Amino acid sequence: MRGWAKLVLVVLSLIVLYWPGIQHHWETTKDPYFVPYDAAQYIPAFFKFDRNDPIPTTYVKEYFLNAVCPPLYKWMTSIGAQLGDVRQFQLAMMYLVYAAFVGVLGRLGWVLGGAALSFAVVALTITAWIFIGMGFIGGAPRMYAYPLISLVLYSLIRDRPNLLAVTVVLGGLLYPVAALIGGLCLACWMLLRPWSGQGLVSHWGLSRRLATVTLSGFLTIAALVPILVGSEPYGRRVVDADISIYPEAGPQGNYRVYDQLPYKLFGIELFTYFLGPMYSHGDPIVPWFNVHDKLDPVTLLFVLALTGLIVLVVILRGMKSVVKEDRGGGIRLISFFVVCAVLHVMAWLTAPYLYIPTRYFMFSLPFLIILIFPWSLYLLLGRVPRLQSSPRLRDFAFLGIICVYLMAFGGRGNVEFSASFVEKTSRPLFDAIATLPRDAVIAGWPLGQLRKLEYVTRRNAFLTGDLHQVLHLTFMKTMRERMDALFEAYFSTDAGPLYRLRGEFRVTHLLVETHDFTDPTRPPEYYAPWRARIQPRLAEIKGKEYLMNASLHQKAAIFNQNGFILLDLAKLP
Repeated sequence: MRGWAKLVLVVLSLIVLYWPGIQHHWETTKDPYFVPYDAAQYIPAFFKFDRNDPIPTTYVKEYFLNAVCPPLYKWMTSIGAQLGDVRQFQLAMMYLVYAAFVGVLGRLGWVLGGAALSFAVVALTITAWIFIGMGFIGGAPRMYAYPLISLVLYSLIRDRPNLLAVTVVLGGLLYPVAALIGGLCLACWMLLRPWSGQGLVSHWGLSRRLATVTLSGFLTIAALVPILVGSEPYGRRVVDADISIYPEAGPQGNYRVYDQLPYKLFGIELFTYFLGPMYSHGDPIVPWFNVHDKLDPVTLLFVLALTGLIVLVVILRGMKSVVKEDRGGGIRLISFFVVCAVLHVMAWLTAPYLYIPTRYFMFSLPFLIILIFPWSLYLLLGRVPRLQSSPRLRDFAFLGIICVYLMAFGGRGNVEFSASFVEKTSRPLFDAIATLPRDAVIAGWPLGQLRKLEYVTRRNAFLTGDLHQVLHLTFMKTMRERMDALFEAYFSTDAGPLYRLRGEFRVTHLLVETHDFTDPTRPPEYYAPWRARIQPRLAEIKGKEYLMNASLHQKAAIFNQNGFILLDLAKLP
């Protein structure tokens, strides 16, 4: 069969297999109440660039633009905001980058093992939730990490040093963690004998190798300068010693356990990111055989651990074969994972200045299952005597094993993003807020409906749990001051704290979620140090809650429906 015919067959097979996911994502992105995870933090900052309907910027938005967004990400998104709705632009970019990521891996699989291996690599990638769920959905700069790492792997395996150098510079412009990984790989390739003694680089002189490292390093550092300079007004980085005073930066704080100070040297994230690709998203490909549907949690954990062990054995055997047959590419590939482990340790030792240590496992270990495992399996099957003489029979045996894996672990991609949609009961509220003046600033409980408000309504929020970042000390102090003021206003017994919100912080509206005061099964929640104060304050003000005052509602409420009350602070009695 000709190459183009095989390519068509692979593409059609993947479309049939994952059509429900493709269709579901298409419908999801057209829903105006869809808020894709991190987009709630990043995308509203670009509303100020809208030519037709610019929204006033805020201190929090400028923080994200100056201290968090890499320069090329910021530039592209700001251009997209000027051309149209930045939300649609970012969704389009998200899926475009995801397609490029899948394409790079598919191409790599094709050159390593033909159509069969390409199909396996792409299928395992698409079926894994970890990539779309933790990498792409959200529109954050992190969506560029996996594509950049796939280019790093492609460069190392296919002996493309110039491509790696370009990828490193792109990493500095789009996602610095990828730049650090690729940069150290490039430096090792150019300067260490086991790397530079093989392949194209072995024909380069020392001056050329040094020039490659120097130039790519200079351009990458130059790309990072805007973030370094832009973050200065927001204070130094938060360190372990700050946790005693600011517990919101520590284990009881805002971030996931892997991302919280103090960082652990090695933790459960090793297994999480290695086994992560086995967790699929969407409907099972074969429901009656899918382990996630059929097994209880304890048995499932055992099956995942056993499968992971088998996968690891296959990888070790396969990589031994790669090193023996293609010494240069094999050494570079294995060294990639060593580099990521070294960077993890360095990031832990210098925390928090080389970013969150677990990121180096997050963007390396998943490739073991979706790329290295099928490649190793394909190579090992080629060494079976009965399959050596018949490539077609080997492909059938290989695809049979991959199909069994997909039957057991695979999903069709049509995952429900229920947590990312504005609840139906909240939609009238959001519609009402969208009609407020463009300079409106809405306060409310930060972990309530306010989290999605900015993205959907294009109106500014005073503080949300997502915006409450704990990376830079001055910014964190400002967020604490805001949360303290909001806490006093939300649990007040008089109008004084509300007047402070209006006068000192320029808040124009306050959103009240009545179940916070009336339903003991749904009390408001937040991070330390406010978590411990919530229940005592509710008990203290019981029966005297100012925000539940009927007279206040009559005079200041401009929306009162489905348990949501929106107060206009200009109408306070």
